[in-house]
Amino acid sequence: MSFTEILDAPWWIWLVAALGAVAIGVAAVLYQRGRAQEETIRRQLAREVALKARFDDLFDRSSELMIVHDRRGRVSTINRSGEQATGYLREELRMLDPGWIFGTDYLDAIMQIISEGPDSAPRSFRAEFVPRKGSPVPVDVHARVLVGDGQVVGVTAIARDLSERERLETELRQAQKMEAVGRLATGIAHDFNNIITVLLGYSDELIEEAAPNTTLLAAAVEVRRAADRASALTQQLLAFSRRQVSVAQTVELNTVIEQMEDLIKRLIGPEIRLRLSLQPGLSTISADAQQIGQVMMNLVVNARDAMPGGGTLSIATADVELGHDNLDVIPGPHVALMVTDTGLGMSAEVRDRMFEPFFTTKDEGRGTGLGLSMVQAIVRQSGGHIHLDSAPNQGTTFKVYFPRQADLSAAPMPAVPSYSSTIVKGEGIIVLAEDDRSVRRLVVSELTRRGFTVLEAEDGVAALELIRREKGRIDILVTDVVMPRMNGADLAKAAEGIRPGLKILFISGHPERAGAGLDPTGVTNLLMKPFTADTLAARIKELITGRTEADGWSV
Repeated sequence: MSFTEILDAPWWIWLVAALGAVAIGVAAVLYQRGRAQEETIRRQLAREVALKARFDDLFDRSSELMIVHDRRGRVSTINRSGEQATGYLREELRMLDPGWIFGTDYLDAIMQIISEGPDSAPRSFRAEFVPRKGSPVPVDVHARVLVGDGQVVGVTAIARDLSERERLETELRQAQKMEAVGRLATGIAHDFNNIITVLLGYSDELIEEAAPNTTLLAAAVEVRRAADRASALTQQLLAFSRRQVSVAQTVELNTVIEQMEDLIKRLIGPEIRLRLSLQPGLSTISADAQQIGQVMMNLVVNARDAMPGGGTLSIATADVELGHDNLDVIPGPHVALMVTDTGLGMSAEVRDRMFEPFFTTKDEGRGTGLGLSMVQAIVRQSGGHIHLDSAPNQGTTFKVYFPRQADLSAAPMPAVPSYSSTIVKGEGIIVLAEDDRSVRRLVVSELTRRGFTVLEAEDGVAALELIRREKGRIDILVTDVVMPRMNGADLAKAAEGIRPGLKILFISGHPERAGAGLDPTGVTNLLMKPFTADTLAARIKELITGRTEADGWSV
């Protein structure tokens, strides 16, 4: 059609064309607007999906247990921490009664929140979850109502696992109990050691003077044995409370065991066979040799009591290298002591309490419950660690790990003393400062009987007056550490000012304060109570003469 023909077309053709153009324009506008709305909706949906994914990620990453309940109280969902704590998947929890897993108290609190309606206030409470496996889990719960369109749609609960906190609280209470008992032990040790010193001294004197094969001699021997048991019990109390005075020495563990072999055999009796497996050339450790002997004796006694019908006791040593997988032990070279019995073994409940002070499985009157707690305290005091393997009817193995000695400057292990029946004799003028009247009378009597001259004083002030008056004649000052008015450390300093170079021997029955305020020289010249008269006389004679006797008395 030509342009002229188009111009000459009827009017209605022009109307149709115009309407068509308008329709096309409107359609184009509507199409563009629809595309824009579609893009907006798509972006909004993408943001919502991303937001939900972020929420789900945070929900599952939370270390707290997060639980969502519907308005009937049933579980809608739970996060990953909740799944791990309960042992159930969220799909399983949706089909289970919440009261079975979370406890009736928890479910009652959730239903109470729902019943109170949209205005229900948030609340916190304690509950106990029952997981699929393991022990109940104590939790602290914070719950609040979920509201939609003015109606309750559910409850959200956030629970915090209190297992670790309760474990730490239990350990803290145990530590506080240990500290309280330790303070009690330290408090009574001073008086006990004074009493035991008197018992040891007078029983030894009775034994020396009593005629052979007499009732008096037998009674004196029994008193001496009772005093030894009391002394050992006091040392056990101090050991597990870590207040026992220890002296670091170079200890050869094999030598300690070999020296004790005969004693161990007598202790376990003929029904139990002793088997030793000691590594040749074993490394040395830095510890107190006497305390290591106590560790051995208590482990042996424990093994003996576990084999009432007889069995085999195995003692082994070895150099070992401990790695980072050994809990509670500093990695590195160690010396291991293994004590194994073929006895009754222990249940898990007994194993968990075996090192508690005063815990015992023995009949009443047959044990104090301090043996293994003392072993653990000594081992820890020596920088070591003790591990226990046991099961019912499968025997028990104690593995003790001591750090291998790196510093060879520690004092060498003392030789086993050979005691003689000869009373230690000496001479010299002694100023004795001791506030306990019984101990003072005993020391004066025994030292005088051994040839010394003793000037006694009931405290530091009185002793200082004696030193001022007799300073030219005095050979040595023997002073208790803890005394009223003036303690031993202050007395020693004042005495040094009056008589420079005066020999000083400290004695103490109070281990926690034994070295308080003393100079290094004074700490070296420290004799702990209880002691025997010969031990005291030997130490005094050594300090006065500057030499050690070789005839068997202790220094």
